[in-house]
Amino acid sequence: MVALKIQRALAELHEGGGILYPFRNGYEKLASLLEIVPNDTWRYDESVLGGLVLYLLKQGQAARAKSYLRARNLQFEKTYWFEFLELMVALHLGERVTESKLTMWRRLERKLPLQNTLLLGLYYNVLMAMLVRVGNLDAARNAGQQSISCFREEGHSYLEHFIHIHLADIDVIEGRLRRALRGLTAAERCLVQSGLSYGNEAEVIEVIRLAVAYERGEFVKVCDGSKRLRESLMKGDSWSELFFQLTRICVLSKYFLEGLHAAQHEIELFQADYVRRHAGRATTIDVLSAMVWRLEWNPAEAERYLEMLAEVEMHSAVGGFLLAEQRVLLHQDKPTISDSPRAKIVSELQMAQSQRGQARRKSFERALSNAFKEGQIAPFLENRDALLGMSNQITSIPAFRRRPIMLRLVNKILKSVDQSYVIPGPLHKIGFSRRQYRVVAALQGGATNKQIARQLRTTEATVKYHLTSVYRMTSVSKRLELIEFMYKNGVFIEN
Repeated sequence: MVALKIQRALAELHEGGGILYPFRNGYEKLASLLEIVPNDTWRYDESVLGGLVLYLLKQGQAARAKSYLRARNLQFEKTYWFEFLELMVALHLGERVTESKLTMWRRLERKLPLQNTLLLGLYYNVLMAMLVRVGNLDAARNAGQQSISCFREEGHSYLEHFIHIHLADIDVIEGRLRRALRGLTAAERCLVQSGLSYGNEAEVIEVIRLAVAYERGEFVKVCDGSKRLRESLMKGDSWSELFFQLTRICVLSKYFLEGLHAAQHEIELFQADYVRRHAGRATTIDVLSAMVWRLEWNPAEAERYLEMLAEVEMHSAVGGFLLAEQRVLLHQDKPTISDSPRAKIVSELQMAQSQRGQARRKSFERALSNAFKEGQIAPFLENRDALLGMSNQITSIPAFRRRPIMLRLVNKILKSVDQSYVIPGPLHKIGFSRRQYRVVAALQGGATNKQIARQLRTTEATVKYHLTSVYRMTSVSKRLELIEFMYKNGVFIEN
C-alpha cells in the first residue's frame, strides 16, 4: 500500500512537469508529494531533487538548497535541469556572475525544447537576473520582455508578476520612477489575476515601491517599513538584488534622518542578515559604509573601504553604480556620462564640484531640470556637498523663478539637504549649529583647516572662526582636546 502511494506520488510529479511541477500545480501540492516519497529519493530522481530545491528557495533556504545540489553520490544522469537549478540557487545566494557562467547559460538555451514556453520563460527570467548583476541593464530588460512573452503564451500570470518587479527594480536604478510604479501596478494586477500566493509576494513588491519613495525623499516612510520587509526577505522568497536595494534605501534613509550612528547600526544589521541568508560578507554593503563615511567628511575612512574593494568585483548592479559614484566623488575616477535619468543628475552634480560661476550654475540647472521629470530628491542628498553655499544662487536661476511648480521642488530639495546634516544628540544639547557640526565632523578624517574649507566650500578664516566658537562651547582649547571630547561623548566612533 505504501509502495503504491509512493509510486503514484512520483508518477504525478513526473507527469505534472517534473521540475516544472510547482510552477504548474503550486508549492503546496509539491510539498504534499515530497512528504510521501522516502527522504533519500532525491538522490535517485532529478525531478524530486529539483522539486526539493525549488521548495527550499521559496522558503528562503537557498544555502540548504545548495547543499543538496552539492551532495555526493547522486544516482542519476544530470541533464540541463541540473545546470538550471545550480544557476537559480547561485542567484538567490548572490554568488558572482562570471562571463563564463553567462556563456554557459546562453549555451543552455540551445538545449531547451522550444515548444516548452514555461521553461523558456524561466530561462529568460534567470538570464535577466544574471545580466542585472553584471550591470548590463539594457540586455536584462530585453530578456525580461522575452520572459513576459513566454509566460503570457503559457497563461502564467503569477510568474509574469515577478518579471515586472525585476523590470521595476531596473527602472529605479536608472531613475525612471514613474515607469517603475507602472511596472509594480502591472505586477499586482498579474498577482491578483493568478489567484496565487505562497508567502511574501506583497512584501517583495513593497521593497521596490519603497525604493521609489526613497528616491523622492520620503525617508520616514522607508524607515517605517524597513524592519518588517527585512524580516520578510529573510524568511521568504527573495534574491540578492532585492536585498541590496532594501539595504541601500534603509541605510541611507537612516543616515539622512538620524545621522552616522543610526546608519552604522543599520549596516551591521543588514550585514548580519546577509551572512545568515547568503553566507560570506556583502561587498555592496561595504560600499555603503564608504558612502556614509564620505558624507560624514571622513574621506580617509571612505577611501580605506574603497581600497579594500579595489580588487573585488561587485556582485550586484546596486553595488556597481554606488561604487562608481563614490570613486568619482573621492576623485579616484573622472565623471562618466550616462543616458539614464538618475545618472544624468549625478554626473551634473559631480561636474559642479569642480566648476565655478556660470558653468556651475548651469550644471545645477540641468541636474534640477532632470530631477523635476521624476520628482527625484535623493541624488541631491547623496551629493549634498555640491550644494554648499549655493542655495541663493540656485533659487535665483531665471528658469526656476518663471516656473513656480519647479521652484517648489528646488526649495524642497534644498530644505531636505539642509535637514540631512543631522547634529548628534550631545552636540545638539550644547547648541551646535549645522555649520559647526560640519566643521567638527571633518576633523575625524584628519583634515587641516585648508582641507575643511575646501570640503565645505568656504574660507580658512571661516573654518577658524567656527572652531574658535566650538572650543568655547566645549570648554577645550586645542584641536586634539576637541577630538577627544567628541570620542568621549560618542560623536566620533572608532573605525
